Amino acid sequence: MSFKPLLPATLGVVGGGIGALGGNPVTAGLGAGLGAGAGTLLVQGSDKVESEVRVLEALTTGDVNKVVEAKLDEAKNNGFFDGVLTEVYGVIKLCVIGLGLWILVPMIYTHWHSKKQKEKWKKEV
Repeated sequence: MSFKPLLPATLGVVGGGIGALGGNPVTAGLGAGLGAGAGTLLVQGSDKVESEVRVLEALTTGDVNKVVEAKLDEAKNNGFFDGVLTEVYGVIKLCVIGLGLWILVPMIYTHWHSKKQKEKWKKEV
């Protein structure tokens, strides 16, 4: 039994899986297309198959590697903890603003109310 007829589909799945490592549907589609193309070339049995497969593999893995490296560099520059710290600082700022309002609003209201009461007592006396 020959597995040659299954090569385009199999290499399409493998190429799609490798392309999916890029985290983008476009790279997954490119990988699947290039894998299926490589499988078709293998099935046709042309004498240029090896060089064409190498070119397709270089294109596929090269693009995926570049995308993965770019994602890793981005993750290094904007790491998980940097994002978490930014969010924590935002929450702390909101807490400080809330605490300031919690303290200032009753003080201002009390001052205004006592001023109003003084004026009322002056009128009565």
